[in-house]
Amino acid sequence: YYSSFHYLHFVSPDLTSFQKLALQTAIKEGYYNYPRKTELRKLAQLMKISLATYREHLRKAERKILPDLLVVLK
Repeated sequence: YYSSFHYLHFVSPDLTSFQKLALQTAIKEGYYNYPRKTELRKLAQLMKISLATYREHLRKAERKILPDLLVVLK
């Protein structure tokens, strides 16, 4: 059994370590839940980086993973 975090490597191996960590943190902390269980500001604080930097890492990670995910979903 693999957790969803292990699949990140297979889905998009070209993520940087910061992008992987940003995405893992968002998933773990419930950012993608509805309703959200956290905010970007808190996630940035957990990673000890600015909000702008965290947002950039997360958006770049999402941009790399989503096209691959769409191929799988078709």
